[in-house]
Amino acid sequence: MKKQLLKEERKRSRKTSNKFRFWVISGILLIPLVFGLYIHHVRQAETHQKLFRRAEKLIDKGSYRRAVSLLRSLHEHYPDTDDAPQALMLAGEVLLLNLQKDQEALLSFLLVDRDYPDTSWGQAARQRIAEIYKYRLQDYGRALVAYQKILDSKSPDSERTQYEIADTYFRMNNFEQTRIEFESLLNDYPDTKLFAEALYRIGSVFFLEGNLSDAMHVLQKLCRDYPENAFALEGSFVLAQIHEERGELSKALQVLKELEGRYAKESILEQRIAQIMQRIKKKNRAI
Repeated sequence: MKKQLLKEERKRSRKTSNKFRFWVISGILLIPLVFGLYIHHVRQAETHQKLFRRAEKLIDKGSYRRAVSLLRSLHEHYPDTDDAPQALMLAGEVLLLNLQKDQEALLSFLLVDRDYPDTSWGQAARQRIAEIYKYRLQDYGRALVAYQKILDSKSPDSERTQYEIADTYFRMNNFEQTRIEFESLLNDYPDTKLFAEALYRIGSVFFLEGNLSDAMHVLQKLCRDYPENAFALEGSFVLAQIHEERGELSKALQVLKELEGRYAKESILEQRIAQIMQRIKKKNRAI
């Protein structure tokens, strides 16, 4: 009985020993592989970091085209590194600001948005895309799509994006939608710092549409709630125009006189006051 137990114990010991040897040998064989992968990763990191630093030095020297080429190469060969989206963003900025190549810059930012959409770089790229379409290319239709994409991605600056959408519709002469978008801005962000400007834009659009009653109502609210705001002063100037169009020349003159010493465009204000006074004199002579 004891001999049988000893035999079984030896078998278990041999099996355990064999397993141990197997794992030891496997571990030894894996060491070069793991070390090799680590060395490759380190060298790769050093390579793309060197490329990025070289590109920055070229930018400092004014060699913008060579810098852009290096940055594009970094993204092409090391797309999964942290420097890749930053390289594309920097290439886009150089193309946009230093080389005035709007379309090429747009392509760089579009690549960032495509390849790294959920990163902070993707968020920054979407902003640049919208700005290029709106302010550089005057492609307002695509600008609206780009700004809507920013809103959908829950940008932290959605308030400003809503403003840009409203202003884009204004540039398209779509006044009704302009008002809708500015009203949405006021409803969604009641504490916005853009409140006075939004009121001014709404009132001005009513005026452009010939809706003098609603224009006056909005602009009077603006001047009452934000009396010293620059947009309120502009609103008063428009109010004077509304009174003038209604034939209320004395009221127009009164509003303009109240702007003296407060309105930045003094020469224009003086000219308008003189014109209104001249109209009042002509009207009195006619009577």
